[in-house]
Amino acid sequence: MIKQHIMQMLQNPDWKYRHAGLMALSAIGEGCHQQMEAILQEIVSFVLLFCSDPHPRVRYAACNAIGQMATDFAPTFQKKFHDKVISALLQTMEDQSNPRVQAHAAAALINFTEDCPKSLLIPYLDSLVQHLHVIMVAKLQELIQKGTKLVLEQVVTSIASVADTAEEKFVPYYDLFMPSLKHIVENAVQKELRLLRGKTIECISLIGLAVGKEKFMPDASAVMQLLLKTQTDFNDLEDDDPQISYMISAWARMCKILGKEFQQYLPVVMGPLMKTASIKPEVALLDTQDMENISEDDGWEFVNLGDQQSFGIKTAGLEEKATACQMLVCYAKELKEGFVEYTEQVVKLMVPLLKFYFHDDILFVEI
Repeated sequence: MIKQHIMQMLQNPDWKYRHAGLMALSAIGEGCHQQMEAILQEIVSFVLLFCSDPHPRVRYAACNAIGQMATDFAPTFQKKFHDKVISALLQTMEDQSNPRVQAHAAAALINFTEDCPKSLLIPYLDSLVQHLHVIMVAKLQELIQKGTKLVLEQVVTSIASVADTAEEKFVPYYDLFMPSLKHIVENAVQKELRLLRGKTIECISLIGLAVGKEKFMPDASAVMQLLLKTQTDFNDLEDDDPQISYMISAWARMCKILGKEFQQYLPVVMGPLMKTASIKPEVALLDTQDMENISEDDGWEFVNLGDQQSFGIKTAGLEEKATACQMLVCYAKELKEGFVEYTEQVVKLMVPLLKFYFHDDILFVEI
């Protein structure tokens, strides 16, 4: 079917058919894993051609397909196609006239690097860093002048992903990025920039973890003050503020970097962390008529119980709850006796969660 129908669509002169064919490839990878893997070389070679398609929506769909295949077929995909894929994505990221294509190429690069073995990524590190830095500087200027942020959000996460994989090999590039990243956190205070600020906080903490304490320490104090200021304003953040989950994970990374020196910050971070870990999901038993008024787009997931009844759970906040529980484990492991004064309240929270069946990661943390 792939060869017969989708490949025909990809050769159609109408861009809509090419777009649809590429999006179909993105969708079927997980379910048709065995069938696609047998002809993956042919598929990838063909898909990469569309990174240079005349129509931007086709280029967008090509990036989407590459990103999805990088996840569905990892790490085989990275091992077999690293040279062609990295080159194609970096070239597509230079598409200055189509920011959505640029952003999606960066998103595909994130998917690729997350599952790419370190040894395969290192030879491309210079090229990756140069491209990402040039784009970051240009998009930072665009943010200041025009307020556009879509590409910058993805590029910041791309930098984080590359640093996370490269680890200590990222040390020579640290000074190239850190000043600009700190500038974003300091100045991106408007509500519409919350996601960008959260992603940048994530990026800084991942770079710090990658390069190690010795390289990061000259910036550690300034970074901690930026995080503390955000944390101080935590009570003013809305429940769905994207910064919250990024902050919780960033604090745990800072704990790993600083070790025992992080203990002094526990009084600041534990309150919000315990609050997030204590989130109680909204659940409901609904009949068919009630179901008509609620959709999964509202953040609900449903299980059909038969007899025209369904059990529903509102999933908003569950990922944050799981992350918070994981961070508590991290603090306990890293700080050991330095965490002792919080042991009792954490145990009181955690023991009832042994019966929390709504999210596997939360149950796993408790076990």
